Amino acid sequence: MSGVEFLLFGLEPPSNLARATRQLQESLYAGWGLVSPLALPALVPLRFAAPAPPPDAEALRRLERELGRALRGPDALRAPRLRTSGWALHDGALFWELEGEIGPLVSLAERLSPWPAPLLPPFPVLPGFLLSLPEPGTDLGRAGAGLSLPPSALFTASALVLLAVRALVPQPLDPHGQPPSAPPWYRALEWEQVLRLPLRARKQESG
Repeated sequence: MSGVEFLLFGLEPPSNLARATRQLQESLYAGWGLVSPLALPALVPLRFAAPAPPPDAEALRRLERELGRALRGPDALRAPRLRTSGWALHDGALFWELEGEIGPLVSLAERLSPWPAPLLPPFPVLPGFLLSLPEPGTDLGRAGAGLSLPPSALFTASALVLLAVRALVPQPLDPHGQPPSAPPWYRALEWEQVLRLPLRARKQESG
């Protein structure tokens, strides 16, 4: 696994919430020309990691085993119940905020991740869906105020996932020339889901 820009631990929402988030992101692209909303899938961010060198298959298998043990058994961490709320700006980034507790799963990712966190994360880690990063010439406060948010909804996170995000390096048109300057990471990337561990609902939610 080469050229990894960063890893992202996150919570996968049910498909209806993923669709609702993508619709909001697409409206920001259509109405404001914002590209960053379409860079990554709809996830609740838990932790970034900056692997050096990039993680190999054995490291990922070991992490999957350790996470799996923490998510099984009578005392295992359960899927958090979250509720959609309003929009807000955090460190300049636009989020669809969520109410609920994700701290135990953040702590789990921090404890079991074999890779350090980056000094400067790509965006804040908090309960919410990233809708847009700050982009030149756009007032994200106005963009957020113009969103038609769906009614508040309660949901259970479906899975704990790990994404590997790779930056795409532009190549010069002239093989002997200088490569063009690299664009912001969200404009030239590819991502891969390298781990997915289903989360169990709390006992009172079963059945």
